[in-house]
Amino acid sequence: MIRFLIAVLWVGLLFGAEPDVRSLVEAARKAWEVPGAAVAVVKDDKVVYLAGHGVRELGKPEPVTEHSTFQIASTTKAFTTAAIAMLVDEGKMKWDDPVRKHLEYFRLADPHADALVTIRDLVTHRTGLPRHDVLWVRNSHFSREELIKKMAYAKPSAPFRSLYQYQNLMFTSAGEAVGKTSGMGWDAFLQQKIFLPLGMKDSSTLYADMLRHNNLAMPHVKQKVGAWGNYDHIGGAGCISSSAHDLARWLRMQLAGGVFEEQRLISEKQLSETHSPQMVNRLISPTRELQPEFTQTTYAMGWTINHYRGEMLVMHAGVLSGFRALITMVPRLKLGFVILTNLNGTNMNEALTNTLLDEYRGLPKTRDWNAHMLSVVKAGEEKEAREKREKEEARKKDTKPSLGLDGYAGLYREAAYGDVKVSTLEGKLRIEWIRAKGEMEHWQYDTWRVKDGGSLSDQLATFQLNEKGVAAKLQLLGQEFLRVD
Repeated sequence: MIRFLIAVLWVGLLFGAEPDVRSLVEAARKAWEVPGAAVAVVKDDKVVYLAGHGVRELGKPEPVTEHSTFQIASTTKAFTTAAIAMLVDEGKMKWDDPVRKHLEYFRLADPHADALVTIRDLVTHRTGLPRHDVLWVRNSHFSREELIKKMAYAKPSAPFRSLYQYQNLMFTSAGEAVGKTSGMGWDAFLQQKIFLPLGMKDSSTLYADMLRHNNLAMPHVKQKVGAWGNYDHIGGAGCISSSAHDLARWLRMQLAGGVFEEQRLISEKQLSETHSPQMVNRLISPTRELQPEFTQTTYAMGWTINHYRGEMLVMHAGVLSGFRALITMVPRLKLGFVILTNLNGTNMNEALTNTLLDEYRGLPKTRDWNAHMLSVVKAGEEKEAREKREKEEARKKDTKPSLGLDGYAGLYREAAYGDVKVSTLEGKLRIEWIRAKGEMEHWQYDTWRVKDGGSLSDQLATFQLNEKGVAAKLQLLGQEFLRVD
């Protein structure tokens, strides 16, 4: 009997007992107070765990299931690079093709970048452009083409190809290049070339199609139920909705080198190219604190490559509209995780992924990842609150504006960001930018703070006077708007 028990123990140590994923998910969900989560684990081309946890919406009984639909945000990016890989296989596109070969209206403000920019540059975040996310986050009335055309005027913050800088609208551009080159449009291409062959029936790229699903997980912000956002306008950067069931199939294809159930969708060579490091992504302080086991990180094409406790991971996160998504692959082990949650800003996805990695690799438990990351998040929130107090304390409250209110009223323009209208109403200064409107309260000197202004809320707006004492410029959203009236 003792020999039998020793033999069983030895087999368990050698091959590793299957982790109790359900208990691990529930422990993480409870620790992070997440309403609902959907999780899939893929191993050796098999789905070894697939389940929903919690509820789709707080206050209602409907449970999250493996078919519950979540917005998956930036994990969309890997679908865009997979689509490009398919077109490369077909000889219709090359990674280093000039962008304008496939998207004739694409332009960049930096003339050097504009002359040389390639498809590869778009999907590796190396064009020199910073995020400029405010242009699309709350402005869904812009079309994809309109947003892309704004990039012709958007100011870079680094030399071309010198630095990794995450930039969503470059992926929107890459998606539209896929659509133009295929002649199908990006949405139809994904539907016909990826979703349909993989049997991803819960997945959509268009808002109207998403709302037809009868199993929607609802977004939550600080335990309050929100509404699904319409992000059709960012296309290839982050507009897909999907389920754990569908994304498990997506992972099986990725981990199998482009094959799904004996059907090849993408050549192994081109799929491998999307997983290959392209740009060094420096491990900055917040990431180091949250992920102390990461030793290096690079960006591939639609995927981030991280090294965790000696293992190479191919992964990508997504954050959007009250949802979090994290998809992770361990290529050496043919292992992958899908974690979808319906709470804005939660780090449950990262904590659970690290826990599962340790479990499946049989590594010593060096940390309680939920406790560790919760402590880092709490410290970050305390730091943010302290900096906000310090900013308020440093404010020069006894100063007065240089001009009367009418002196600031006028139209101010920035090439990419458009017009800002400043006006007076009932003795107060007001501001309007695209669809955001708000009242302005004096902050200090010629700086004002926007109140209740939608995407402009709490922004500081600083007027600059010229030599004649006229308000000639407005600093807002990190941009310089010139007075035009």
